[in-house]
Amino acid sequence: MEQQPQTEDRLGAINRIAWRGNPAEAIPLYDHAIAQDPANAHAYAFRGLAYRRLGNYPQALSDLNHALQLEPAFAMGHVIRGSTHRELGQLDQALQDYTEAIHLDPEYSAAYANRAMVLEDLGDLEAAIAGYSQAIALNPRYAAAYNNRGLASAKLSRYEAAIADYSRAIALEGDDPSAYYNRGLAYAALDHYNDAIDDYDAALALDSHDAGLYVNRGAAYDALGDTWQAIQDYSQAIALDPELAQAYYNRGLCYSELREFPQALQDLNTAIRLDPTDPDLYRARGEAHAALGDMGRALVDYQKAEGLG
Repeated sequence: MEQQPQTEDRLGAINRIAWRGNPAEAIPLYDHAIAQDPANAHAYAFRGLAYRRLGNYPQALSDLNHALQLEPAFAMGHVIRGSTHRELGQLDQALQDYTEAIHLDPEYSAAYANRAMVLEDLGDLEAAIAGYSQAIALNPRYAAAYNNRGLASAKLSRYEAAIADYSRAIALEGDDPSAYYNRGLAYAALDHYNDAIDDYDAALALDSHDAGLYVNRGAAYDALGDTWQAIQDYSQAIALDPELAQAYYNRGLCYSELREFPQALQDLNTAIRLDPTDPDLYRARGEAHAALGDMGRALVDYQKAEGLG
């Protein structure tokens, strides 16, 4: 009668290795656990999760399918397989797995939250919000569910509701930069740019290597008329990610605002090389050419923008 607790304790120790960011190190340990107990559905499921985190989706699904053959009522196994399907873009299969997990365990808050993400992927934002709300009702300290409900509300332009959810997520997990980042975006959408900058600052204090954060903070500074500070942020974004077309585009616009058109053209040329299908880039470059009196090149750019829509 003592074998099962020992097995579960051993799996728990392996899981801690895998979930600390060492899935490759954990896999041979799962292999050993499975060799010791080939009917251990949990070992197969958690090994599948480790394979998924390594990007080996075929092996992950093979393990998860076998786990659920061994134990069809393993709710967490359905959630793990559902997340694997979601990462593969197989949304119908993901939805089925999450729904089955809820059927097996109606108190499983993560199953509701994960199903809500699929509903959001499918464009049913109201159903997604209801799912996140159910997850929160079951677990009022579920920071990720607040954050994700805020994202769904923001997609519906319900920015005040989104801010309230992001604030709750921050209160629960203040070391998560994404909640500050998302709240900053919501504040910016309401033209509360100083509040947005405060949140971007907080997010950057937690993750100073996110180029997108610098782009968004730069946009907030630009909206406040602090063009040079915006340029500094866009330049930092480019230093972090030299392939980020949005940063070159935004910096090019700032140089145009300052009537520094040669620098603007240099940035806009790079942005177009990186993203040749965005009509806004051609319009901006056309305006820079026109400002320099080169109406021939300006006309070519305007026509290209019109052709792209």
